[in-house]
Amino acid sequence: MFVRHCPSPSVERNSVGFPARIVTLLVCLAVLAAGAFRGSALACSFHMYKPERTAVDWLIDGRKLALARPDPLNEFAYKIIRVIRADGDGVVGPLPFLVSSQSRRQLAANLEDAVLFATGDDGQWKMVAYVDPEFRRIMTAVLESADRWRSGYHPARFEMFAALQDHADPAIRDLAIRELDKAPYALLRRIDLRMSEDALLADLWTPSGYPYQSIRVLLLGLTRSDKARSQIRGFIERVANWDEARNLGAFATALVETDGRDGIVRLEETILADRLQPLGKIEQVVEGLAIHNGLGSLDTSAAISAVLGRLVKLRPETAALVARQFAARSDWSQAPSLQPLVRRNAIAALPDRLAVESYLARAKAVGAMSRTSAPRGG
Repeated sequence: MFVRHCPSPSVERNSVGFPARIVTLLVCLAVLAAGAFRGSALACSFHMYKPERTAVDWLIDGRKLALARPDPLNEFAYKIIRVIRADGDGVVGPLPFLVSSQSRRQLAANLEDAVLFATGDDGQWKMVAYVDPEFRRIMTAVLESADRWRSGYHPARFEMFAALQDHADPAIRDLAIRELDKAPYALLRRIDLRMSEDALLADLWTPSGYPYQSIRVLLLGLTRSDKARSQIRGFIERVANWDEARNLGAFATALVETDGRDGIVRLEETILADRLQPLGKIEQVVEGLAIHNGLGSLDTSAAISAVLGRLVKLRPETAALVARQFAARSDWSQAPSLQPLVRRNAIAALPDRLAVESYLARAKAVGAMSRTSAPRGG
């Protein structure tokens, strides 16, 4: 895979004095690691946040799938009534779950309903979803598309659940928001947003809504409303003095969406220009900027490159995280800012130097030393 992009070994030395043969080996190892990381991370917008597996994921990737109802001979045990997928060995069940009182009453009142169970690679059964007529229609459509959807987050998957964002059934709305949470930002920007900002704000800080705060913030940013802008700016100001901020990447992305170049300036003044900010927070902001760099106007991208150029000059230890976030998106536009740090031997930690060397080697391989070579997509 990525090995074939590594430069051929030679006896020449690079700009910091390492034998090129050694640099090549170390760069290849770094690139391989980055490639493995990239493959698992880009299913959603943010590397630092991995959405939980949804019922749709189980329908697509589950090794075994089965529908079950209470056993007529034992109402506390589930009995499989339909095998959807058997994974080769044909053995399905028994299901190691008891039927709860609520499920027992609900299933007794709805004789066509069932419960969906699935196994993953570990072979352990998971209770996935309650299957009523609404969910059954979704399940049928997903199963029909499963083969096409296994290779990545397919645009048709996004369109299907974007259309369900304001469904009358709260359970379907919840599934839709969890599915949108997995969409790359480039897809998310195409959404015909029908959720009101009041609905998005209502669950932004509640215990039940917090696990999906990231996607709600991104959707708020896409409204570009004054109410959304106020909420997003307020968060950025508050977290400036925090040691950690879990969803800062989403808020940073939303701020650039609502405020454009002014949002980039605000992020620099509030977070990036502060030498005392933890690197974890810095990286979340950089990731938000990396997302917009591949999607925004040339003016936006020029502002991003200028801000990040000042960042790595102020704090050379941030060069590796800039390289990491932009390499993950095959965006080589930051090479002109990173190259001088390598030449001056300004990056102290060897792993960080290798990450930057890897980025520069890949940028050189594709001739991407300017913004014009950055990808248009997220």
